[in-house]
Amino acid sequence: MFHFLLLGFIRLNLIRTMIELRENPAQACCDGLTRRAMLRIGGLAPFGLSLPSLLAAKKTGEYSGTFGKAKRCLLLYMWGGPSHIDLFDMKPDAPSELRGPFNPVRSQTPGIRISELMPKLGGVTDKIGFIRSVTHTDNNHSTGAHWVLTGHKHPESRENFGARPTDYPHVGSILSQFSPATNGLPTFVALPEIIGTTAGFVTPGQNAGFLGRRYDPFVLNRHPDEPDFKVPNMSPVEGLDRARLRKRIKLTEQFDDFRKDLISTLDVSDLNAVNQLAYDLLTSPKIADAFDIADEGETERERYGMQTFGQSVLLARRLLESGVKLVTVYWHRDKPGVDTTWDTHKDNFKGLKDRLVPQVDQPIAHLLNDLEERGMLEDTLVVWNSEFGRTPKVNKNAGRDHWGRCNTIWLAGAGVPGGQMYGKSDKIASEPIEDAVSPSDVTATIYHLLGLDPHSHFHDSLGRPFPLSEGQVLDKFLGA
Repeated sequence: MFHFLLLGFIRLNLIRTMIELRENPAQACCDGLTRRAMLRIGGLAPFGLSLPSLLAAKKTGEYSGTFGKAKRCLLLYMWGGPSHIDLFDMKPDAPSELRGPFNPVRSQTPGIRISELMPKLGGVTDKIGFIRSVTHTDNNHSTGAHWVLTGHKHPESRENFGARPTDYPHVGSILSQFSPATNGLPTFVALPEIIGTTAGFVTPGQNAGFLGRRYDPFVLNRHPDEPDFKVPNMSPVEGLDRARLRKRIKLTEQFDDFRKDLISTLDVSDLNAVNQLAYDLLTSPKIADAFDIADEGETERERYGMQTFGQSVLLARRLLESGVKLVTVYWHRDKPGVDTTWDTHKDNFKGLKDRLVPQVDQPIAHLLNDLEERGMLEDTLVVWNSEFGRTPKVNKNAGRDHWGRCNTIWLAGAGVPGGQMYGKSDKIASEPIEDAVSPSDVTATIYHLLGLDPHSHFHDSLGRPFPLSEGQVLDKFLGA
């Protein structure tokens, strides 16, 4: 109990100090600190927190125009690994056996050409910053996804095993620790479902891992395009009003406190936090309204596309608008155990043209326009990402295989300069040859835009420090 109180004291003093750093410059000393803040920092020194480290954080916020620009974030995770060479990094001069049948076409932005399959997205490239030089060494869905979703390489490199409590936390889970849920709204939501392998193993990197269950995302596990869509368990059972529900949760917490004396290894604080979040979700009109996707009207829903991905993106926009900080929309499976992801080992070109790209082109283009019209794009970060790209070589089944060594992702909004192609790959989109970017660099940049210093640390339930990121912020990409 003492270490929890101690961590709370440290966090409270840090928050107070950083508020003084930002809000009281007129009363500050030459370093921008008030006398009270100086004394407070001195009191934190035994815990490894020093004046230089806080000053560095202050200067980051002052001198980088993009630091903390994002009030909210939408991660579009294309599970399976889309073919970058057929979408965003096309090589029309490559040998015919490599380049595929699709042509690059002009977009809204002079000098930027993307696939003919994406005409709608081509109309909003002025809002998008593409990165064509993302690279890593893991060609496995499971551990590759962990690397991309957390920014940290998994200790293993293999397929078909499940998420573990020892995994590194998802970016959204770390954000939840720094920015806890308020007003009945979760900080972090995953739509429409968690992802896993065809064999049924839940992919690592989607939840809070060793940070503890209290920082797991709220997971929908329903497809919002279904005619009878509603969020499961969002209403108390019949006959159980809010007062009785509160009493039951209080009784559960007391029982868990009693169990804590019996089972010393149980982190009861996590259970209590989960219970509280469940209660907030059940009793919050704001979150119920946000999930009421039918309130959008048929016309607006159709603009997002009446399929699972498009309706998930629309729901994500509603959640972000209501106050949720980070939503991950994962590419889904149409049926459990059936591979309808971007993992196009077979019939890559047919799959892209007939099934996959039509489900993303219009929804994403409309999302960016919609955010802009609502005045949200300037402080909402949108990220398109995946565990890897695809091989330049086409296999015997007209498919492309896993390829971590080169991929294209993109970011939009929250101060990211649009209309740019950052980085460069070789003549066949096989290797980066300019401005190589690691998954850690990507997450460092996301943290930076969300107002978290990527070189700072977070703490697990035992108070042990861990780095947010091992990467570098992409300053040149951000226009610095």
